[in-house]
Order: sequence, then C-alpha cells, then structure tokens
Amino acid sequence: MSAVQSISNEIKSYHWFVKLMLVLVIVGFISAIIRFVFGLGATTNLTDRYPWGLWVSFDIVTAVPLAAGAFTLGAIVHCFNIKKLEPLVRPAIVTGFLGYSLVCVGLLVDLGMPHKGWHVLFYWNLHSPMFEVAMCVFAYTTVLFIEFLSPVAEKFGWKFSLRVLRWFELPLVIAAASISTLHQSSLGTFFLIAVDKLHNLWYNPLLPLLFFMSAICAGMCIIILEAISCHKWMGQPNEDELLATLVKILPWTIGAYIIVRILSMVFLGGRPVFDNPVMTGLFAVEMGVGFILPFIMFFRMSTQNHVRFMGRAASLLIFGVVMNRFNVSMFGMMDPNEIYFPSMIESLVTIGIIAAHILLFVVIARHFPIFEHHTETEEEYPLPAYSRS
Repeated sequence: MSAVQSISNEIKSYHWFVKLMLVLVIVGFISAIIRFVFGLGATTNLTDRYPWGLWVSFDIVTAVPLAAGAFTLGAIVHCFNIKKLEPLVRPAIVTGFLGYSLVCVGLLVDLGMPHKGWHVLFYWNLHSPMFEVAMCVFAYTTVLFIEFLSPVAEKFGWKFSLRVLRWFELPLVIAAASISTLHQSSLGTFFLIAVDKLHNLWYNPLLPLLFFMSAICAGMCIIILEAISCHKWMGQPNEDELLATLVKILPWTIGAYIIVRILSMVFLGGRPVFDNPVMTGLFAVEMGVGFILPFIMFFRMSTQNHVRFMGRAASLLIFGVVMNRFNVSMFGMMDPNEIYFPSMIESLVTIGIIAAHILLFVVIARHFPIFEHHTETEEEYPLPAYSRS
C-alpha cells in the first residue's frame, strides 16, 4: 500500500469532526500564506492605533494561560506529591506542548519581520518584558518537548532514552514550573506600560500576579474539560474520581484570585473605575459569569462531594479567563472613535490554529501512549532516589 493510500485510509477512519478540523487547518494555512505574500497592511485591520489585534489577544495572551495545565498539574503531582493524579499528566503535557508550539506559530504570523524572529536569542534587551516572555516561552516549549518524548520513547521501544527521561523527570517539572511562573506573570507586565491607555478596571500594579493566578485556574479547568472530552469522544476511562481532587482545589485558587482582584481595585487603583457603562458591563460579565459563578459551583461541588456540573463550571471559568485577557489586551484599550475588528484573514488564521491544536491532540492520542503513565516497571526503569516517595 502506498503512503498516499495509507494517509487516505487514516483520514477516513476519523470522526467527521476531526475531518472538519483538518479542513479548517488547511484554510488557516492558506490564509497565513496570503498574509506572508501580501503583508500585514493588506491582509489585516491592524493600524498604528491598534498594532496588537486578534493574533496577540488570543493566539498569544489568551493561549498561553489556556496551556498552563502542564506546569500546574506537574507541580501538583510531583512537587506536592499528589501521585494519584499522574494519569492526567501526560495528556496535560501534550496539550501544553501543542499550545505553546502554536503560540510560537501565531507569533511568527503576527511579526512584521518574522525572518528576524531569531534575533531575540542573540540580541538581548534585558529591560524588556517582551524579551523575558520570548525567552521563557522558547525555554518552556523546549522543556515540554523533552517531557513529551517519554511516550514517544515508549512507542518505539527506546529503553535507554526512556531511562534517561525518567531520571530527569523531576528537574524538568521544577524547571517548567519556574519558567511558567516567570512568563505567565510577565504577560501582565506588558500592560503596565499602558498607564493612560488601559482602562482603570483592569490596570493595577498587581496585574502580573493576577495573570499568574488566573493561569493556574485556567490550567486546571482545561485539564477537566480535556478528561471529560477524552472519555466522551475517545473512549478513555472516566476520570471523575481524579478530577474530584481538582474540584476541591479550584475553589481556593479561584477565591484567592477574586479576593486579590477586588482588593487591588479598591486599594491600588486610585482612579475612578465605573465611569464607562460599556467597560463596566464587560467587567461585570467577566467577573460575575467567568469567576464568581464557577467559584460558587466548584465550592458547592467540593463540599457536597460530587462532580456533576464540573464541565460547565470549568467552561465558565475558561470563558472568564479568555474574557479577562481580551478586556486587558483589546477591549480595555479601545478608542470609541476607532473600533478595531479583525479581518477575515486574521480570523481564519486563528481558527486554523485552534483547529490544529485539536487535530494534533487527537492524532497524538491515537498513536502514542499518552493515557498511560510509565507502562514500564519500576525494576526495568528505576526512578532516581530524589523522585521516590
């Protein structure tokens, strides 16, 4: 059988939704080619007033916290020694690796001179938060790639490589958590520069801390949705018992975020906040629907010891984080006299990136053992002493 026939048969074996994702990826790829051929000015609605549009607001500022499940769960399992959540780690690592890889793709599409993107590795601007984020994203993507190599080594029977990867498992987890802490918060540091541009509802000195805290919440909620979807659509085991542990953690993290957010507005703002009805409405939707409501839902689930509505609560929290990132990076800085709307090319590229994430996850999950953790025995591939509980 030829390679073309094998690929064709492989595609036919997938669900129609996966085939739709493939079509959207192709459309997004063609749109990206058009962007590179004709340039940003001809294919986007970006201007000097709005140099950062959809590609930055979603593909970078929003996608980074949505890919935070890998470092969050890695820290919970390995640093806080909650070993029973280990079956959720590998899918989270794949999600994080794909998320950060596609963030890099989105960044290259958005750059005015993408062929000079490598300059950041050699021409260092140590005073720029953009430099710090770029270096940390590059480093963290590399760490996630190394962590992803474990199921690859199992798939192809690379025993020595698997032994080496297990030895460096804990150092990689620590590195991932450290690097993510830096760049998740530095994304918020970007917008501290916009003192008179970002609306007072979102501008305050604790913006880096708030970005980091909300990323932790989003990461755990992505893991919940991922596990539910894999059980429903890919025939994987029901992980409700494991997810119940995350449900018990989430009220504390969401509650801490809400408290810090409100206190920072009250004591650190120093300027009027509810002076614009549109901005007030966006803030009310973000906080009410996206944080307070899921906090109540997770709190009730944790106290009543059931996880019936955890998928809905996780979806609402993710909506809140997405809304927050858009409010900070786009809506909160909009000029009412000049409204920005993304062009068709911008929208298609972003849709293509989202579809690519889903498609690649399904393909990887189908061909690599990401739902099994350490299928080898302890005698064959012993952990180093510092990793044993």
